[in-house]
Amino acid sequence: MRMRLTLAGVCWAQVILAAPGWAQDPTTPPTDSTFLLSTDDPERLPSPFIGNGHLGVIVPPLGIGAAPSFMAGLYEHAPEDVPRIVNTPAWTVVGVYDGNRWLNTEVVDQGSVDAYQQIVDMRSGVARTSYHWVNGSKRMSVRVQSFVSRADHELGVIRLNLAPQYSGRIGVRFAIVGWPPPKRLPLATLEKSDPNWKPGDIWYPGHMVVRARQARRTSNGAQLSMVSNPVGRNTILAQSSEIIWARDLPAAKVRTLTRGDTAMAEITFDAERGRNYTFWQATTAISSHRAAGTLAQATKRAQAAKSRGFDALAQDNARSWQRRWETDIEIQGDPALQRVVRSMLFYLLCSADSATGLGIPPMGLSSGGYYGHIFWDSDTWMFPSLLATHPDVAHSLVAFRLRTLASARANAKANGYRGAMYPWEADELGHETTPHFAVQNARSEIHVNGDVALAQWQYYLATGDSAWLARQGYPVIRETADFWVSRSSYDSAAGRYHIRNVVSVSEGLIGVSDDAYTNAVARLNLEIASTASRRLGRSADPRWEHVAARLHMPYDSASEFYRTYEGAPDSTLGDVTPLLSYPLGVPMSERAKRAQLEQAVRRLLSEGPGAMMGSTLLAVDAAELGDRALIDSLLPHSYEGWLQGPFLMLSETPDKEDAVNFVTGAGGFLQQVMYGYTGLRWGEKGLEPAFAPVLPSRIQRLTLRNVYSRGKRFDVIVDANGRRMVPHGTGDPR
Repeated sequence: MRMRLTLAGVCWAQVILAAPGWAQDPTTPPTDSTFLLSTDDPERLPSPFIGNGHLGVIVPPLGIGAAPSFMAGLYEHAPEDVPRIVNTPAWTVVGVYDGNRWLNTEVVDQGSVDAYQQIVDMRSGVARTSYHWVNGSKRMSVRVQSFVSRADHELGVIRLNLAPQYSGRIGVRFAIVGWPPPKRLPLATLEKSDPNWKPGDIWYPGHMVVRARQARRTSNGAQLSMVSNPVGRNTILAQSSEIIWARDLPAAKVRTLTRGDTAMAEITFDAERGRNYTFWQATTAISSHRAAGTLAQATKRAQAAKSRGFDALAQDNARSWQRRWETDIEIQGDPALQRVVRSMLFYLLCSADSATGLGIPPMGLSSGGYYGHIFWDSDTWMFPSLLATHPDVAHSLVAFRLRTLASARANAKANGYRGAMYPWEADELGHETTPHFAVQNARSEIHVNGDVALAQWQYYLATGDSAWLARQGYPVIRETADFWVSRSSYDSAAGRYHIRNVVSVSEGLIGVSDDAYTNAVARLNLEIASTASRRLGRSADPRWEHVAARLHMPYDSASEFYRTYEGAPDSTLGDVTPLLSYPLGVPMSERAKRAQLEQAVRRLLSEGPGAMMGSTLLAVDAAELGDRALIDSLLPHSYEGWLQGPFLMLSETPDKEDAVNFVTGAGGFLQQVMYGYTGLRWGEKGLEPAFAPVLPSRIQRLTLRNVYSRGKRFDVIVDANGRRMVPHGTGDPR
């Protein structure tokens, strides 16, 4: 039986967190409460995750125990299955022994834990867990601090502090443990999905095969290592852990063990009542194609971390996160919303970093959700929010598309088209990885090509970097434009082009022609290609402008709005078309914009919330119309139903508690704040005013702190006095 903690337990935990063991890094300013996510409930679900954009790890309920961990770009590919992001061998496997039994880190039994509190400090990316472990007459204080270093993207650190309230034998165990292989489905060949499947039935992580493991004692601790590789890939993952404890532990006995997929070190000793005992572990994880070199490198890096010491590593990590938080979204008037907004940006940053050359999966580095595949979510939903706040991180997302351009060319050729056809679902190699039961999406949900091109162009608009455009952005823009020329068909009688047999953005609409979003983003892609050519002094392919000018859009002239696709019934109205206003910026009358928005709102209110995507952007359209009342009514519908648990994890839909953390939705909601309330857009001068700003009634003042545009940093301030863009650091003139 499991239990919920009492208020008395909360108060004790607050004392623990104020103790010297939890002292804040003096290099960072005091953390305000809206940077803290916390709970006093050990049953809290879902579990939070922390990361640095290269490595992410789930924080277990007791702070210790085997927890899933994911590395950006590390995928497997088993026969008859689709490629998947892998669950790396667990490196958080820490156990505690009180002389009678080991603490159960998987299930918290009634009466075994009290004074519980767990905090994720977003300011420093640190998870802190504290509680009393009670086993009969024995009582022990347990405190755990863990982080994945933002300063060293290959490093994870755990510190364990034990204070037994009795004298006697206690012990601690550290291990690196491989996970068992999953029960697989033949998703590469399976014709139909099972409606009874739950996310966990198909989104199981990929498997790492353990090739070698080692455990040995050192002068004041132990060293563990493990070498593994993903099924069906040549990549090697090397993990090395340095475990450190005090040299003077009385009557200490150390045991090391390597068995099966486990490397373990265990120490037992005579503990004294009221004394604190501290242990800490530095683990490095490095992937490469060279097994021997990788392990040597991982071991060297772990030893270097050990020599620096826990405090220095923690301070490095805190400073690196502090630099990230120099760019912030500050909200006055609604502390709860402030915390939500910061959590969304935090989880995005936990899943992405500069210099990775990777896009972001829908669940980031928090799970094997959607197999870790990269969708248009990365380009259209997450990229714009990172572009203004952290352009170096945003660069990784567009760099992924350039790096996988050859795969996109091959995909176009395999489907009978020219240019580049980016996959609906991509692995780290840029290969089409959609399960066979959704093969229609792989073949026909082609709007992703235009989404990719738009992100490339937005990066150029933000930076003004013509050299980057010529070398990196333009090849992607050119090849995707060539695809649309190849994919469209000409109707000579009507003198226009059509794009037939597509899967709409509203994925239940299969085999439709002239889907409004697909055609609009294709036309935008073609126009961008022509503009980019002129910007670079190159000759544009005349077919780009020819097709763009004649590409049919399903506009209903009688009603003055766009239909979902050509011939679409009224039952589909509002399904897709609000996206034409934003993010695509299709020119249209205010009447058309309002009609499409109202259609979408009616659907939302009558059918209820679905996936946390389109609803997050409706407020951007309302802001363009200057409709504050509609913004107020849309705000709760754009995020509240998807928040799960005390750590503000987002589920994809309100009923998918096991499908978190949906950073796609986080990216969409942040765009509402950044591009809706401010009225700003990316234009020829960078971040430019396009519409009058408008704030929800709940917000008194919005500040985009230290955002980027054209090599400069600005503070964007919106309040009752309007909108101001001032150079960062100069202060608000009002």
